[in-house]
Amino acid sequence: MTDLLTQALKLAQHGWAIHPCLPRQKIPATKHAVKDATTDEQQIRVWWERWPEANIAIACGKPSGVYVVDVDVSAAGDVDGRQSLREFPELPDTVRQDTPRGGFHAFFRTDNPPKNKNAFRPGIDIRGDGYYVIAAPSIHPNGKPYIWTPDRAPWEFELSEFPYFMRPATKAPWEAVPAQSTQPPILPDDDNLRRASLYLQQCDPAVQGNGGHDRLLWASVAMVHGFMLSDKHALDLLIREYNPRCLPPWNLDDPRDRKDFERKVNEARKLVPKEQPGWLLNDAAYAPAPPNVSIDINAIRRNAVPKGPVSEGAYLSQDAELRYLTQPTGLLGELCGWINGISIRRQPFLSLAASLAFLGALFGRKISDHLNNRTNLYCMGVAPSSAGKTKILSCLRRLSAEAGCVGLIGGDGFASDSAIEKRLARQPSTVFLLDEIGHLFTHIKSGANQHTVRIIPTLMKLYSAAGDIYLNREYAEDEKQVQIVEPCCCIYGTSTELRFTAGISEDELEDGWLSRCLVFRTEGRPEKQRIKYSIKTPQSIVQQVLDWHTRKIEVHTEPGDLTGVLQGSTAALLPAPPPKIEVETEPDAECAFVEFDREATRKASQYPRYDAIWMKSEENARKIALIVAASENFDSPCITIANAEYAIRLIRYLITDFCGTLATAITTNSVDSQKQRLLSVIKQAGTSGCKRSELTVRSQWTKKRERQALLDDLIEAEQVVVECQPPRSVGRPAVVYWTTTNYRKHMDQK
Repeated sequence: MTDLLTQALKLAQHGWAIHPCLPRQKIPATKHAVKDATTDEQQIRVWWERWPEANIAIACGKPSGVYVVDVDVSAAGDVDGRQSLREFPELPDTVRQDTPRGGFHAFFRTDNPPKNKNAFRPGIDIRGDGYYVIAAPSIHPNGKPYIWTPDRAPWEFELSEFPYFMRPATKAPWEAVPAQSTQPPILPDDDNLRRASLYLQQCDPAVQGNGGHDRLLWASVAMVHGFMLSDKHALDLLIREYNPRCLPPWNLDDPRDRKDFERKVNEARKLVPKEQPGWLLNDAAYAPAPPNVSIDINAIRRNAVPKGPVSEGAYLSQDAELRYLTQPTGLLGELCGWINGISIRRQPFLSLAASLAFLGALFGRKISDHLNNRTNLYCMGVAPSSAGKTKILSCLRRLSAEAGCVGLIGGDGFASDSAIEKRLARQPSTVFLLDEIGHLFTHIKSGANQHTVRIIPTLMKLYSAAGDIYLNREYAEDEKQVQIVEPCCCIYGTSTELRFTAGISEDELEDGWLSRCLVFRTEGRPEKQRIKYSIKTPQSIVQQVLDWHTRKIEVHTEPGDLTGVLQGSTAALLPAPPPKIEVETEPDAECAFVEFDREATRKASQYPRYDAIWMKSEENARKIALIVAASENFDSPCITIANAEYAIRLIRYLITDFCGTLATAITTNSVDSQKQRLLSVIKQAGTSGCKRSELTVRSQWTKKRERQALLDDLIEAEQVVVECQPPRSVGRPAVVYWTTTNYRKHMDQK
């Protein structure tokens, strides 16, 4: 019996619930993490038979009856919880263990549990229900052990009462006592439901690991007591309006998540608010401005999921939301369906990205909305190699040839900024279909070619000039001057994750380039569909594309209208802006965009690193809605609430996914860049893991000592898991590396 198993059993016999974490990691080894914690000896033996070197985790709070003051010292030494403790009286003597970075865990008992609090003070966390701490003699990712402070182990010392001065302040809007009597819920009228909806759009979202459950409970209290809604109406609104804003949303397709979500409404009903029932009903801050947006009042009353796209996604898991987004309407939907139908590897999300860019150029300079938004889009499709990216490009080239609009398609690369300008001077509405655009970004980033360094600034300027006149830099020679009236430059570029992130930096997050790019990311390689190759494009699609390409917009001029614009050093007369259809935006749709902008402004404030991306989100949503509206109705396009909601949900999905995945891999220095390259190699090995020998072969760009230092950092950051596997017959044990996600999948498969 290992020392770890001995100590695990000893803790369990002491009444402390424990569960295993991966060897030398803080990552739970079991599926439900701390929820699996137990004192059952048989279960503990099963776990440590499976993972003999597993670390021991103690479940804090009610399962073990202990509450922990976690005092830590950062690896860099810039945050020291021991220094922060000087603010308080001395901690009572109690059970304690020393942690490997110079901090400690102080264990306490109490009948009045403190609130969990990350960063209660710099370097100090308060741990209770739902949290766990690693216990001695486990090994920290830095290779050092946890050790019980001499004479302070649980079986050597009594727990002290949790100190009052270490309790985080509680700001809950209710008294946490059982309700003696409550005002019955009122049957809400439309105005009450709208007020409640507006409240949920403005309150803070639940963020995992940052008091998320408390925030959901606060929102539930506001619904059932503040607006006096029934449990059914409250739950419907929380699902529709609040859950999609949470990070991450509760997966309501998962019975456990749904039960957890619904339970908050029941808990809220049992609490007695400090305020009088209905205190939010007449609050002027939540008086909606007519016309109202985004909720179907009748659907809420029926407690039913609406059939239309307006609120459907609020009920959906991420996968279901993706299915909804990849089934658009009109010509856009037909185009996506055709591409997916003839592709060997179907990539619906990438098909959507490419189709939006193509239609953006097709509709370009022909339509605008009342704010002069245009249809120019920069869409990036990010997927693994050999995942079906290039088939989409060939489909669009074929379609443009059959519809007689091959002139819309630009070259398959950028030689320089002036090449882009000259192309758009000849063909002001152009879509560039670029394979492996990540290589181009990397080349531009290197600064090796003076002709390419200005490509990104030029593209940024073209994006903003879609409703204006584009003027290039001033040259001594007149023939180099370029003026383009209302250019519509669209891009669909493909790349792998590694190449895409290697080609961008923090500068692009800050200067607005990435805020102009819509990044459509997919994982894995879809199964091949071996269908008979067909070169025939549906005639209905060809005809619609041809109709838009050849469409002439009639315009009625008034006396005194100019037919050109004086511009340039030669005072040459530029062509007049082409006549356009001004696409109407329905009032409900306009309100939806306004509310989305408010949401984006809050997100920009909450996540400063991504503020430029969020602040561009309304504009990008309006562009998407404009394309969808024109796709649905050739004769009289109009941006409806359904178009607006689709566009908003698509942009919200893209930003949330990008910020949670690719943006985290954007590096600020060469060391971080090397870590990401190493992580990518390990990730590509999948659930089988990457053997050290294979990793060495595939990372020859770094030396052995440097490689090990990078791996040590990744392991300590819990991004990589390492395991020694015994030899199958003779020889040395194999050292295998996984990403954390792949390791969990690997353990589930066992």
